[in-house]
Amino acid sequence: MSSIAFTPLDGGCNCGKIRFRLEVAPIVTHCCHCRDCQKTSGSAFCINAMIEPEHLTVLQGTPARFQGAHSPAVARCTDCGFALWSYHGHFGETIAFVGVGRLDEGERLAPEAHYFTRSKHPWLQLPPELPAFEAFGFPQKPEAEARIGAALAKRRDQGGVAPPLAGAG
Repeated sequence: MSSIAFTPLDGGCNCGKIRFRLEVAPIVTHCCHCRDCQKTSGSAFCINAMIEPEHLTVLQGTPARFQGAHSPAVARCTDCGFALWSYHGHFGETIAFVGVGRLDEGERLAPEAHYFTRSKHPWLQLPPELPAFEAFGFPQKPEAEARIGAALAKRRDQGGVAPPLAGAG
């Protein structure tokens, strides 16, 4: 983990039944412009904090796992139906994608990269100081590549297939 101090971040569902905590700094906080994120958010992009599930602690309640026919698994509140976090088909359940808006203090996690800019809305201007990738990528962040690599290795060890990042999406 990084030597920079991180204060855990709590979040939860709309009705308050489920509460959770990010125990460590996310691997990377990114804006995702893929069509799936556009559809699920109802917006031009989602802001996600990628984190290993072992660093995501449920403080209260029990999220239910939901998976549609052609969609990734999602952890939801059974009372209000709120999506708490989701998983990407590329990573299986070795990395959780927590929407920053689900956190009590999501403003503490500024985006560090933009992913899937190949489907970005053309009117959206990206800040030039942030790395932008047509698909996935590795921003200039210490340990991000190692943590993603470890998650992919774990998925392979569990019998999952992890295609190259450049072809994901």
